[in-house]
Amino acid sequence: MELRRVEDEVKSHCKSWRYLCRPSGGACNGDSMPTLKDLFSRLNDEDIFPPEPEEEPEDVEDDIQMKEDEKMVKEEKTDKEECLDSDKNSTENSTSANSVPVSKPALSASESIAFSDSIFIGYIDPEGEEEGMTDHEMTPQQILERLENIKASLTALAPKINKFLKRLAEKDPITRKPRYGEKAMIRVKHAVRAYKALELGISGAFQDHTKPESAEQSSLVSNLQKQIQMQEEQMNEQRQAKQTQEQIELERIANEKLLAEKRETEQRLLEDQRKREEELELSRRAEEARRRRIEEEQLALAAEREADANLLSLVPTKGPEGVREQIERMRQALKGDRAALDVALGSLYTLFDQISRKPEEVSFRRVRRDHPKFNEDIGRHVGGKEVLIAAGFRLETLDGIKCFFSREPNIEHDM
Repeated sequence: MELRRVEDEVKSHCKSWRYLCRPSGGACNGDSMPTLKDLFSRLNDEDIFPPEPEEEPEDVEDDIQMKEDEKMVKEEKTDKEECLDSDKNSTENSTSANSVPVSKPALSASESIAFSDSIFIGYIDPEGEEEGMTDHEMTPQQILERLENIKASLTALAPKINKFLKRLAEKDPITRKPRYGEKAMIRVKHAVRAYKALELGISGAFQDHTKPESAEQSSLVSNLQKQIQMQEEQMNEQRQAKQTQEQIELERIANEKLLAEKRETEQRLLEDQRKREEELELSRRAEEARRRRIEEEQLALAAEREADANLLSLVPTKGPEGVREQIERMRQALKGDRAALDVALGSLYTLFDQISRKPEEVSFRRVRRDHPKFNEDIGRHVGGKEVLIAAGFRLETLDGIKCFFSREPNIEHDM
């Protein structure tokens, strides 16, 4: 039913209004909202409702008027069923012009007052809370959104409220009685009163500041808008401060990264410099060692050459005569050591015997100058090395080894 839907919607907005008026959840920063009782007390029924139609006695209408009334009854039958409800004081009129209306007993004065009070309490003190309501304090943005929702809903309900007001001033074309029954009329009037109370409250909340009479006092909505703007400015400042702090932190991290990279680069350069210096030092030391080694080798080579020259100078005569001279020197030197002399002469005999028997064998004609056995038996004695020189051995280096080397001898002439 249309009346029931309007009642439910207006009661829902009354719940929202009551919630906004709570000290803990409503308007903030000192802005106060009038309660529903305050708003109802400001209303004047004479300014809201049209004069109630007086009941007229039934009289006979002419045929033309009767047909028009019957036509109106048919057109408005559905609306009449919704508005009269179960508590209307007369039954539906029959489509026939001769039907007789049946009326319900009227309410007593006490019943009418009790019914009216129960309807009124349903608006100013509705049971339950609106869905989504909580006990925490609402933000200015939430309050403004709720007020705008109420305002938009009231604007949408205006045609239905005007329709109710129009019907209050009309009479039933058949019974010539008010269109609404007693209970329905009470319900309609309370719904209209609640709507007008909410409309009055919304009008005050959205009052026009361009008017001179409202210039000194700001409306609730304008104060809420100012608070929202202040909150947005604070949030913007907080965001800006956060962004600035984040930017500072990013710059700090970037600077630390640059410093770390710079230190790393400097450390790497120092390490490279140290390595180059070490390499240069190693290269310098290696060069010095190489020069020393070359010098030592040159000195050793010069000393060897000098020793070789001295050795060669001790053998002025070569050939058989020279061999005999060197063996004589050895005998003189080993006069007191017959055993050593016998070993030296025996070794020389063995050496020359091998060469004479196998002159083509190179190993017999090459004697290592540093060979321990050679030095022990022959080389350490006076004339030991010289006898080889006298026999035609040359001082040579073969395969990096210093040797006494003899060409392949002519047995008939050399030995």
